[in-house]
Amino acid sequence: MIDSTEGGLGGEDPGTDWRECDDTLADGPVIEPSGAAKRWLAEQRFVHGLLRGLHTADAAAREGRVLAILDRIERERRGVLPRRYWAAVASAALLFAALTIWWSLPQQLPTADAAVLRAVVELSREVDRRFHIEIEIGDDSGKPAFRQEFAMVARPGSKFRLEGKFALGTMQLGELRIGCDGQELWALPANGMFRRAVPLAEHEQLLQGFGSVLDLGYLDVHEFVAKLPADLDLQVIQREAVAGGRSEVVLTGQPRAGARSPVRGLRLRVDEETGMVTRIEAESDGKRGLRRIVRIAYLGNELPGLVDYRRPW
Repeated sequence: MIDSTEGGLGGEDPGTDWRECDDTLADGPVIEPSGAAKRWLAEQRFVHGLLRGLHTADAAAREGRVLAILDRIERERRGVLPRRYWAAVASAALLFAALTIWWSLPQQLPTADAAVLRAVVELSREVDRRFHIEIEIGDDSGKPAFRQEFAMVARPGSKFRLEGKFALGTMQLGELRIGCDGQELWALPANGMFRRAVPLAEHEQLLQGFGSVLDLGYLDVHEFVAKLPADLDLQVIQREAVAGGRSEVVLTGQPRAGARSPVRGLRLRVDEETGMVTRIEAESDGKRGLRRIVRIAYLGNELPGLVDYRRPW
């Protein structure tokens, strides 16, 4: 535009007659510009054109966004948005609520039901897990009559392989392998003699030969933990720090009134980060008035595809 300090074009001050020549905002015919006013008028038209182009484009963009929003609102009102949209909204809201509760109450202990539910979900994953099992048989004096130790690999669905030295009292029977593929239970001594296999539904025929030591109820760790809330009154008693910066919650359990569970006392540890059961200690009644204590410790996972639960013959 014209620098007014220099008096305009040719040093002349633009008067009313020049503005009357400006047709950019005029509603009707304008005065034909004089020669001195043409350059000024050209600059006015150029600047007005830039401003109009700029603001017109922005207005159109704003109008488009407004129309899109109004159309979205109208479709929501008519309920025509796809279901996956509402599922995403619900999932986001649930996640936000869970995170809000978690961060607002970071030190609060979980309920027993919540801790066991997480453990059941984790144990239901199709993973081969390694456990160490210790079985202690004794009387009420607390003195064990004998103790057994086994290494076990297990998978959900009553699939397991148990190996260790088996004994009846003070009599050592040698190495023994017991397994189940979810359909058939089998036993194989190290010498290969007296091997047996029965359908899983008839497991008592095979296990009764091992006295009160073996019980299918705790060899299926997933099923055992899943039944706990129905059989026992569970309580979270504390949180403990463990190696690696992790923490575990400790639960205890006592039989519910009228429950038919053989478990008389329980102590359970659950990793708070993964939900995995890291240790189980369960006490139950054995035969001939003896008591049985089963301790199960989680050792880690096996690599996929390395374990075959079928009978090896």
